[in-house]
Amino acid sequence: MKLKPIAVLLLCCCLSFQSCWLTDPADDFPPQIQDYYEPVTMLRSEFDATTTLQTTPEVIVNSGKIYVKDNFIFINERNKGFHIINNTDPSNPQNIAFLRVLGSSDLTIKGNSVYVNNATDLLALTIDAQAGTMEITKRVPNAFPQITSPFGNVYYGTNEDEVVVDWIFNENSN
Repeated sequence: MKLKPIAVLLLCCCLSFQSCWLTDPADDFPPQIQDYYEPVTMLRSEFDATTTLQTTPEVIVNSGKIYVKDNFIFINERNKGFHIINNTDPSNPQNIAFLRVLGSSDLTIKGNSVYVNNATDLLALTIDAQAGTMEITKRVPNAFPQITSPFGNVYYGTNEDEVVVDWIFNENSN
């Protein structure tokens, strides 16, 4: 009688292992991150000169965090920069400028200094949005890791002189 429970257990084990043997090995691995998104990279030499203040505002397309300081609202355009809104008249806010900071997602303001992430770098800026002037007062290179993909993976294929500034959807993915 003891043989019957052992035979049933053996049969169950054989059936469960059978499902592993008759599958395509390619199905065992999830698609790689590069199959869906591709990093947008820049050479460090070009990247360092991309932060600018545009006095012509841009349309908000892919908003991120919002920061309010005095009569100004800063709205992040993910990995592109910050829309600067004059909110002196809350019933009629005015989009007055765009702070182009590639790879940006967050900022903070202390006194007259604006601190913002610029992909892997930390920038300290002084901005006069009304006058349309901006100055980078300090840059701390490689203060942050490379920007992760929308799936949270890190792209390890960059060279030392490259910076990931964004990720784009790969239209040719499977």
